[in-house]
Amino acid sequence: MGEKKKVLIIDDNINFVKINSAVLVSGGYEVEAAFNAEEGFTKVEYGQPDAIVLDLMMERHDSGFTLAKKLKTHPVYKKIPILLLTAVGEATGFKFSMESDGYWMKTDDFADKPIEPDQLLQKVAKLIKDAEGADELS
Repeated sequence: MGEKKKVLIIDDNINFVKINSAVLVSGGYEVEAAFNAEEGFTKVEYGQPDAIVLDLMMERHDSGFTLAKKLKTHPVYKKIPILLLTAVGEATGFKFSMESDGYWMKTDDFADKPIEPDQLLQKVAKLIKDAEGADELS
């Protein structure tokens, strides 16, 4: 069996991180956590995860967007897949989708919080598989 894939969860909600870390570990992933965008970027620099699960609203309302843009425009980190999660839809009624908003979100996938464990595992597995496939093509 191959090496475990590493997922970095970046979210300021400690309970969310604990619950979803447990889900990902049960799915066979190695998990690291960061609790704000700056810490998240530092963990990417020193640990290069295979995928990132990123909260939209942390220290600022756009922290997730800002970090995603920083990563996706960085020559070394731009290929790391990002799953953006947020409860903004639940709080405001505004709905994001990859079809209508993907071009400016700078993420590889999107889901509303709370996310079901099976959905999280499916999305992370697909992101990693797609990223590996893209690497083989380049």
